[in-house]
Amino acid sequence: MHKGHAIDRKALKHLLGRVVVYVLMLIIVLAIIKLVPRIWKDVSEGNPLYVALAIPFEILSIAGYVLLFWAVYGAAAKRKDQGADTARPLGLKKSMQLTTSRLALGDTLPGGGATGFAVQFWALSRAGFNAAQISRTTTAFLVLSNTVMTVMIFVLGILIGAGITQGHLHPAITWISAGVALAVMITLLLFARKGRDFVPPDPADEKPITGRFAKTRTLMRQVADRFPPGANDAMHIIRRPWAIVGMLANPGFDFCAFYLGIASVGDPLPLSIMLMAYFIGQVGSLIPLPGGIGGVQGLVIGVLVAGGADASAATAGVLVWTGVALGTQIVWGMWQYIGLRKSIKQWQAEGDTPPAAPA
Repeated sequence: MHKGHAIDRKALKHLLGRVVVYVLMLIIVLAIIKLVPRIWKDVSEGNPLYVALAIPFEILSIAGYVLLFWAVYGAAAKRKDQGADTARPLGLKKSMQLTTSRLALGDTLPGGGATGFAVQFWALSRAGFNAAQISRTTTAFLVLSNTVMTVMIFVLGILIGAGITQGHLHPAITWISAGVALAVMITLLLFARKGRDFVPPDPADEKPITGRFAKTRTLMRQVADRFPPGANDAMHIIRRPWAIVGMLANPGFDFCAFYLGIASVGDPLPLSIMLMAYFIGQVGSLIPLPGGIGGVQGLVIGVLVAGGADASAATAGVLVWTGVALGTQIVWGMWQYIGLRKSIKQWQAEGDTPPAAPA
């Protein structure tokens, strides 16, 4: 095969991938537009008091996220066994700057969460974290920040599926979701066990992967090298009080804001269904879209409708919650981003060590 043909095939794959994403987004937008008259009516006739009450809950949710970040990265800066001799200590103020800036940039820039994490990696490298430590610590943070979601999907799937709680959902939403969550938890525990004595191989000793899906297989090998120690770190960090508070506060207060958003335009469903819709919706935040918009909302609305909610009312309530959440994150995050840039300039001016390259 000529080189030009290979390039054309690669370009075609990227193009088809983009087309699929755009088509899905278009379907979501058209569905919302079709419902707009009723949605706007529901929103305009909603209870503004509930919307106002949702704002402080979102602020507390972000505060929980900051606490978890501080518990993970602040402690990592002190660990010499990870090669962090040059890492500057991250106090609560710097942790807030990094975390809220990442959230705001992830909400507003085209790359979504991926862009936010890229900025975070860049800032951490300026703080003296090396590439290996950034990857390992970020793995631990991602494991912990998604632990409550995974456990709740497992528990709620069983409770709702078995008819123990009020409300009804299709078995594909309950039992299958619980099974997937259980598989994820078992996998994480196995990785954590492997990470106790795991020593990543020297990149110089690894042979480059060639052939079909070489990039994908290389990425999977890198994840396998870095995930076990990060997962093991998460099992130790989860014992720290501030980590537990952050893990619970972030989704807990956000759910309160979500519940108020739904209640502002109509009657909420049973608590178990509302919780299931919220936590399944969080899976959509893993999709690299600005703010997870489309992924989170689509899943939440789908579960609410499956649980018996009116489609327009569910959409209106989710949009109210989304507006409160994004507005709070963007305003707070952009304000903190100014402080983050000042901190980075200060680190560069100190010039204690050359900055490490981002992972």
